[in-house]
Amino acid sequence: MKLTVNDIVGATNGRLLRGDGQPAIHDGQPAGLAGDSEVKGVSIDSRTIKPGHVFFALRGVRFDGHAFIPDVERMGAACAVVEERYWKEGSVSPDFRIIGVKDTRASLGDLASFIRRRRRIPLVAVGGTSGKTTTKEMIASILARSMTVLKTSGNMNNLVGVPLTLVSLNNVHDAAVVELGISEPGEMRRLSRICAPDVAVITNVGRAHLEKLGSMEKIAEEKTELYASLAENGVRVVNLDDPLVVRFTEGHKTEKVTFSRKKDADVCIKEFSFAAGEANAVTVLYGVRGTELRARINSPLLSNIYNGAAAIATVLPLGVAAEDIRQGLDSFVPPGGRMEILKVGAWTVLNDTYNANPDSTLAALKTLASMNGRKVTVIGSMLELGSGSEEAHAEAGRLAATLGVDVLVTVGRWREAVRDGALSGGMKEKNVFGFDDNAETASEIKRILKDGDIVLVKGSRAARMEEIVEALKGLNGMNGV
Repeated sequence: MKLTVNDIVGATNGRLLRGDGQPAIHDGQPAGLAGDSEVKGVSIDSRTIKPGHVFFALRGVRFDGHAFIPDVERMGAACAVVEERYWKEGSVSPDFRIIGVKDTRASLGDLASFIRRRRRIPLVAVGGTSGKTTTKEMIASILARSMTVLKTSGNMNNLVGVPLTLVSLNNVHDAAVVELGISEPGEMRRLSRICAPDVAVITNVGRAHLEKLGSMEKIAEEKTELYASLAENGVRVVNLDDPLVVRFTEGHKTEKVTFSRKKDADVCIKEFSFAAGEANAVTVLYGVRGTELRARINSPLLSNIYNGAAAIATVLPLGVAAEDIRQGLDSFVPPGGRMEILKVGAWTVLNDTYNANPDSTLAALKTLASMNGRKVTVIGSMLELGSGSEEAHAEAGRLAATLGVDVLVTVGRWREAVRDGALSGGMKEKNVFGFDDNAETASEIKRILKDGDIVLVKGSRAARMEEIVEALKGLNGMNGV
């Protein structure tokens, strides 16, 4: 899809401050046209800029992209988008195009919205507290059986990541699957407006980002802005087993597709079992609008059964064939750090370190409890839970005890809360270990583990629990399998 400097000026409501021999403009008069020079890509990182790219000079707490504009000119950038109040004259050559805007982050979203609306292909938006990335990957895997699909890379799901995904839309794409993540009020409304979804799914509403959002009701209100963004011909995909999702979508006029384990729905979870001879896959029988569909999901995480139902329900409005759904789920590969099963020496390690909140921790502990062998869990901190942090960590400890986990290792700031919860749930004190940090855990854990143990490692992204996984590999002189 051709994108010109003119397009960027118009999409961002910007002004050409410099370039094509034009002097900087300070009197508030409209600038001359920026010309029809083609732009070949979008970048926010001066280290990876390529010839012909437009560079958006974003600003953050520890960085300011405006400082690198001379570098991107030398590297062949087509132009740069700057915030006028931070732009300094004389730092680049007179012919290098500079587009001035009020807010470069917002303008990046405006450009993405412009590109999205110019390329009107089916776009699926995925929101929710837990399971967003996995559900997004499942949907993309299903659609890829018959389409060329643009999808969010990793979990680039915020007000920078979503635009960077959408600016990659081009004429080869038949569909897009975009993950939307929020942590503050107003973010979902903005993200939804940028991507203009045709189909929207919210996996669930759970306890995450309470520190900024305040309450479960406020979380539900913010997340369901995704449904409110749909056009009249849009489709909302609703989890009937989540009371808050159901409650906050009442009154919406758009078409509804549903999924559930407990209730009649378009997609129902009828039964499931671990695949014969495998600990890392589940076979699920889904009821899909009166027919049955049996699928194999390459993950032991029981919550992925729900994610599979959400994915099936989401693709139904797009007319996807049942065989494509089955093959798409079968070829789904779990994202890294999300209940990866690693054979590390004599231990089986469940690497679920990508992120954590109370609900995803419960799901991980239930999966561990369903497996055979001595069960060990290493629990790090869950962040952004506000005043409920201590109780949430105590609850994690209690759940580990009541679900039959044999040994608990707790790490970091909330280790005492997790420990107290486990003891109150009936776990023996000799089986509970607490350490200040990952380094101490790594040096002590070998004496705790036994051959044949199944070890779940879980914690928020900022807790860097993957360091524990790497330490376990190192203890066995391995890189993991």
